[in-house]
Amino acid sequence: MNITPELIRFTIYSVVISAFCLLSPRLASAQDDVVPPPSTINSRGSGGNGSIAGRVVLPSGQPVAERCRVTLSSMRETDLTIYTDNNGGFGFGNLPEAIYTLEIAGDPKLYELVSQEVRLLRGVQLRLVINLKERKASTDPHRGSVISPAELDPNVPSAARKEYEKGTQLAAEEKINEAIDRFKKAISLYPPYLLARNDLGVQYLRLKRIGEAVEQFEGAIEINSKAFNPRLNLGIALVNQKKYTDAIDHLALAISINSASPSAHLYLGIAALETDDLERAQREIDVAQSMGGSDYSVAYYFRARVAMKKGEREKAVSQLNAYLKNSPTGEYASKARALLEELKQN
Repeated sequence: MNITPELIRFTIYSVVISAFCLLSPRLASAQDDVVPPPSTINSRGSGGNGSIAGRVVLPSGQPVAERCRVTLSSMRETDLTIYTDNNGGFGFGNLPEAIYTLEIAGDPKLYELVSQEVRLLRGVQLRLVINLKERKASTDPHRGSVISPAELDPNVPSAARKEYEKGTQLAAEEKINEAIDRFKKAISLYPPYLLARNDLGVQYLRLKRIGEAVEQFEGAIEINSKAFNPRLNLGIALVNQKKYTDAIDHLALAISINSASPSAHLYLGIAALETDDLERAQREIDVAQSMGGSDYSVAYYFRARVAMKKGEREKAVSQLNAYLKNSPTGEYASKARALLEELKQN
């Protein structure tokens, strides 16, 4: 996935004003305490007497639950990276007058990289409140997109987290084998790393190494049975293995954790279709498309297959044509055309 941070330009005065606006009412009383303690302030030396300090908060304005990486850069200075304290506080001291760019990185699975440009005048102590931005939900119907609280682990060592983050980046760049190596390294450094096990399984799934994928998803579920993504992905893997009854059990559990997942409903519908539970298949496939919209045009194809099993020829033709109109080069396009030819001959 390509992250394109939105650069928001502020003057000193507009930054200070917006800092107040960004705070939720509950945090408004903390404005005077936005500067972090001295231990979190990093100095560039004797380059100037200005400073940039602030606090990173969640999109809602609530405090962050883990440390975020903050990188300060400018045209004339080398980059400087620090991590926020437990309350999201950060600070850079002894700064000369310049235009600076701040990049804030939270959990890459949950938040986008935030970039903010500020102008610092000589001798000014600039205070900021920076909101993280939620990452947009994945539109890939083969994968989960919501991370449940059960998947987050504050005890992950920094070395393992770095390997995981690098693996995530490589996976987004379609460098699957390299991503696999990084996820394996993260797990070797911290065996109960649930997110790394899940994402390693996803890479195996992409390579059609289904058995290895199942092993990783099951390992993640052993770490925490309430984790959503490994439960969903295990269901998807079992559908690929044509173990539809087992898949139904896991997909139903995934929906009990996150009922708003189009992927879970889609694959539960597919598994129900293959076990001839046509009413359940129709219902789940309809829910998936209703939730996922145009990104789930594949639902037309499976709705057509339900119609064919019910003997509803005209409906099947209509649904196949709708699928090909929306996804003429989609994953099931050749199968859809073959079914249309079959229906024309009958």
